[in-house]
Amino acid sequence: MDQIIFGEGWLDRLLDEPPASPGVKESVWEAMRREEDRSSCRRSWKCVELLLKKGEVGRALRESLDCLHRAMESLQALGLAQGELVMPFTPFLIGGEGISAALHPREDLSESSVPLDDLEAVEALESLNLVRRLLASWGAPSWKGLPEGLIRRLEGDLEELRRVREELQSLDEEDLEAEAELADHYAGASSRFARDLFELHLLNARHPEVRMRFGILWDQVEMLIEDGILAAAAQEAFGVLEEAFTTAGLGGTDLLEIVDILYPYFTEPEELRRAVDAMTAGLRNSGAFPWVGEERGFVGTIRKALEDMGLLEA
Repeated sequence: MDQIIFGEGWLDRLLDEPPASPGVKESVWEAMRREEDRSSCRRSWKCVELLLKKGEVGRALRESLDCLHRAMESLQALGLAQGELVMPFTPFLIGGEGISAALHPREDLSESSVPLDDLEAVEALESLNLVRRLLASWGAPSWKGLPEGLIRRLEGDLEELRRVREELQSLDEEDLEAEAELADHYAGASSRFARDLFELHLLNARHPEVRMRFGILWDQVEMLIEDGILAAAAQEAFGVLEEAFTTAGLGGTDLLEIVDILYPYFTEPEELRRAVDAMTAGLRNSGAFPWVGEERGFVGTIRKALEDMGLLEA
């Protein structure tokens, strides 16, 4: 059974998230429809984007956190407990781990009065996007252009996958025909869900903090290339690609499997498959890299994939 189930890692995490109760979700969504709160949220995120344009990442994070705290205070004033608000509403927008990180960012990042260094900026930008996601999951207008139809489809697919997984787990081990049929259905539904999750990622990648973060990460790759340290540059590029899939909610699994599912989204899918396959094999073999001499090509292929994912400018 374990060998035929698709989605181990990224999908298991989503399916295992303990969701908030429907009653709590309805109460929060209804509360966040109040025009006063919505107007305040829109003003905050407009300010966030202006600060990011100026490169003031710490202040932008602080503004997003102020918006989050105002929303939480407003919801708690209606009788909603903090314990109810930290349960995932839509785990594909933000799960429990992300909610905890959004609510408890490093204080020095948002309180700093001096420009952040690159490492701090990357962490602050990630925290800022988690705050955006959390507010969006509550129904706040922090995420522009978030189609309700896509959210409903993802929610429906997630429930279907939970149901099919439970059926698979409850099957008699000797009922191989039923197991194969359910496993095939599960794999198909998982692939459809992964593609919808990637569509959600493409929308999120339009937010300035996401592109800024990956721009900083890619700068490290460029520096290594300029210094002529090509093997390290290729490994760094592969690490950025892994982080990109994690940001899209598709990390922690076989990257080649994910690339195959998302094949139509990439401009150079076969080159990407080859780079991922070769580099994964090399890293698995404790640094015995069979792709020596191809580092620049792999870096270029990965960069193109990151452009296709909306994370770098073409």
